[in-house]
Amino acid sequence: MAAITFPVPSTTTSRFAVAAESIPDDPAALLRRAADCPYHAHIAGRLGSPQLQVTREDLGSLRWDPGHIKAAQPEDRPAARAFNDAGRFAVVTAYSPITDQPRGVQVARAAAYAIARATGGVTADLVTGHVLTPSPGERTRFVLADQWLGDVLPPFRANGRCTAAEPAFDPEGVNGCACVRLRTRGLRRFGLPELQITDVACPHDVAALNVLRTTARRLLTDHWSWLATGPATRTRTIPDTLDLTQGDFNDFWGSTRRVHLTQPRPFQVHLSPLTSRLITAGPPADFDGTVNDWLWGDTLPLGMYDLLKAPADPHLPTAA
Repeated sequence: MAAITFPVPSTTTSRFAVAAESIPDDPAALLRRAADCPYHAHIAGRLGSPQLQVTREDLGSLRWDPGHIKAAQPEDRPAARAFNDAGRFAVVTAYSPITDQPRGVQVARAAAYAIARATGGVTADLVTGHVLTPSPGERTRFVLADQWLGDVLPPFRANGRCTAAEPAFDPEGVNGCACVRLRTRGLRRFGLPELQITDVACPHDVAALNVLRTTARRLLTDHWSWLATGPATRTRTIPDTLDLTQGDFNDFWGSTRRVHLTQPRPFQVHLSPLTSRLITAGPPADFDGTVNDWLWGDTLPLGMYDLLKAPADPHLPTAA
């Protein structure tokens, strides 16, 4: 079995922005008054340090383009348009040690949510490039499915740009196109390379997305276990083949109401490094066929073919 080696940074940066009609000159003051937030103690202890910086920025002084922020879901499009057209922002930046994750990014996003509630604003994740669905607050337990990955489907099939046949009705549809390329945008803030899967036919887009999600969750679980050992080196070596299980799929969603897949046995994903910061996921090295044959065949559990959203446990106002 071959291996993949990649650098692990000592710190990572996460940035969130809140667009609102009115942003006070000192938006950090809003956080000092947000005592109802379960992350209040963490916010108060970090505010003003590199781990939690809050600034007011106007359109003319920005080093990033609000127009590049998109909606991850159709229902978020009005919020995305409001963000794109805004002229005032509160920007939350967290320069966090890699060993402080995921708490570091959770505290930063909790601060952004608190500012949005206080100003009636729209929150965006500047790492994923997406507006965030309005939330009562940051969940105290980390759940990767909570908009941390930028994991969305492209609109090819939905807007009619691709008319590849459905494989269930026409076998030619299994490899009928290669429109879909999916890439995570968010693993880097945890010190991992991003993941992608390419050359996927439109009928297999959901399966490909769930393979990417499950792989990301497994890599993150293993990464935090590795960091907990206190490694002296700033490079990490992992096997290029992962055996994924139902547990990895369930852990992505973070629900105690388990999503039961039909096959309890593991399935394999082969990883190939494109750069030090990007890894491609695909079928096992000994698989005889294309990535679409693999996604359409009986290798994957059936639950991966149609599950876009899973029932999540509610956000509970418990202490962080």
